[in-house]
Amino acid sequence: MTLAIGTKEDVVNALDELSPGNVSELIAFIEFLRFKSQKQPPRLIKLGGLWQDLPPVSEDDIVEARREMWGQFGERDLL
Repeated sequence: MTLAIGTKEDVVNALDELSPGNVSELIAFIEFLRFKSQKQPPRLIKLGGLWQDLPPVSEDDIVEARREMWGQFGERDLL
């Protein structure tokens, strides 16, 4: 059965054709839609001052971190 649902009357007519098992699934889906529509938008957390107490990261710091991270890459013996 293919329906183009557009009005509440269309929904009620389609509901009359469902089996009791499908009606319970429909009710669960309607509850989900209600929950989804009432959900609050996510709260934004501003992180602007997160790093303010740390010293600035220099280009040399980045180079050193990369060297430490990738220095031994590929040189490890694989068994």
